[in-house]
Amino acid sequence: MNYQISDWVMATTNQDEMLHGYVESIDVLGGMTRIYVIASDRESTIGKVMEVSTQDVKKLPVSSLDLEEQVKSLIDVALAVRDEQWFFELTGKLLSLQQHGSKRNEQDALPSLAFRNRLGVDQL
Repeated sequence: MNYQISDWVMATTNQDEMLHGYVESIDVLGGMTRIYVIASDRESTIGKVMEVSTQDVKKLPVSSLDLEEQVKSLIDVALAVRDEQWFFELTGKLLSLQQHGSKRNEQDALPSLAFRNRLGVDQL
């Protein structure tokens, strides 16, 4: 187990559904992890806490927030989970990016043959 509470993770349920969210709690003895779901194959699980096997959870890599679109997406998540402190932190970051410009151009960040789905960006 290479993750802890509050880490962003991706997991697979027993029904082979993909979950994306953050860790709420870990039951080490029971081998289960509770994840607050922000994206899933099954729409009805979004916004709920799901319990999955610890072995089916993978920690997501940390990325820098240097594109306005990334920050705007996270602001939506902060609003969805009602995290006021995180919301104000992200809006401050967004204002800073808008005043000073992004560190890199959005065209450099996304491949030319890519499409955006609800779980992220995929190449064709």
